[in-house]
Amino acid sequence: MARCRSCNAEIVWAVTRHGKHMPVDAEPSADGNVELVDDAGTMRATVHAQATLDAGPLHLSHYATCPDAASWRGR
Repeated sequence: MARCRSCNAEIVWAVTRHGKHMPVDAEPSADGNVELVDDAGTMRATVHAQATLDAGPLHLSHYATCPDAASWRGR
C-alpha cells in the first residue's frame, strides 16, 4: 500500500500489460473496472471495458477519483 502524494488516499501501484505503472484505489468499488492480481509480488492491473462477473472485486484507477489528477497527467 502507498498513499497518493496529492490527496493522501490509500492506493496500490500496479503494472499494466503494457508495462506502465498505474495508481489504483486500494478499496474495491461497485463502479470499478480494474482487476488486480498479485503476480509473485508484483501487482498486475487489467483494465476491463465493462465489469465482468468472474473478475472478482474490481477497483478504480486513482486518476478517476483523485481531485488533483490533472496536475499529474503528462509527467
